[in-house]
Amino acid sequence: MLPPLFLVPEEVETLTGFKTSARQITWLHGKGWRFEKSGSGRPIIARKYAEKMLGCFNDAQQQARPNFSALRIA
Repeated sequence: MLPPLFLVPEEVETLTGFKTSARQITWLHGKGWRFEKSGSGRPIIARKYAEKMLGCFNDAQQQARPNFSALRIA
């Protein structure tokens, strides 16, 4: 089973150290994190973005790029 696309509220609380949405948003702004607000005002953070911000990514995935030189006709 795949993890949810967005961090669940408990994960946002663990990340920021705060329970209230207002304090979480203040923390996120202070650290330069990008997020959206839900209709209820809670911060919504994409899981992949959180993993990237926390340094939890594979360097090989980040460096993978198409080899366009292989398409050149000699």
